[in-house]
Amino acid sequence: MQNLFKKIDDGVKTVFESDRYKDCLRYMSKFTNYSAGNCILIMLQKPEASLVAAFGKWKQLGRTVNKGEKGIAILAPMTFRNKQSENEDEEEQDEAETRTLGFRKVYVFDVSQTSGEPVPEYVSDLDEDIEEEHVEAVISAVRSVTGLPVDVENISGGAKGYYSHSEQRIVIQSGLSGAQAVKTAIHECAHALLHDPDKKLPTADTTRSDKEVQAESVAYIVASRYGLDTSEYSFPYIASWSHGKQLEQLNRFLNEIQGTARIICDAIDNELTILAEEITEEYNESNVLAM
Repeated sequence: MQNLFKKIDDGVKTVFESDRYKDCLRYMSKFTNYSAGNCILIMLQKPEASLVAAFGKWKQLGRTVNKGEKGIAILAPMTFRNKQSENEDEEEQDEAETRTLGFRKVYVFDVSQTSGEPVPEYVSDLDEDIEEEHVEAVISAVRSVTGLPVDVENISGGAKGYYSHSEQRIVIQSGLSGAQAVKTAIHECAHALLHDPDKKLPTADTTRSDKEVQAESVAYIVASRYGLDTSEYSFPYIASWSHGKQLEQLNRFLNEIQGTARIICDAIDNELTILAEEITEEYNESNVLAM
């Protein structure tokens, strides 16, 4: 256990002290349901991993772990029960129970380490020529998780978009390509989720540069998750930005952006699934009418 925690700490330091930050975000985009620390553990043990699950989960999916495969060790949260005796008389012993949150080591396996039924395909990829209904699905996801209207209008000054706390809305520049509109919406969504002062979040009480790094990092993870071009994203000042920050701060930072990316990805997945079902239903109905 101590070795796993040390691996995470060393991995976090390496991420911020080198040019590996974008690589780490790209890797985290594959595993949005895992904590940043577990993403780092997976990356260190099996860099080529693309889809991991526990032995039992693969069994549920009709797949088995290949003989001789070595598991990937990660940390799973759990609650320990501690019993404290309040009376030394065993016959009248009244035990008080306390609970402590901790972690235990568990093992997961990559899909490449398994065989069996085909892995279910999920709606995920969006190419650069995103159709209008897919753009609207992402916008709908942003509305859903933020509870804010998303308006498309002309913005003076050259900004692609902005989140306004005072106006309680997100604005996207009109005339953007579908891909750019999606990435801008995700960036501003991250601001709304992380930096709303009314929610009294720790992330809201940070500098402007901190907020931009967080929002851009979230947008990078989500864009990578859906196969969008991320070449325009740049973090040239990440090393200087992280300089002087404590390891605990950097760990918290990675978990904050990963948690926010997970919320957005779950909402987008939901909207894209609904859209796919609607398209399939329309297709089936049109075929019935044509017969």
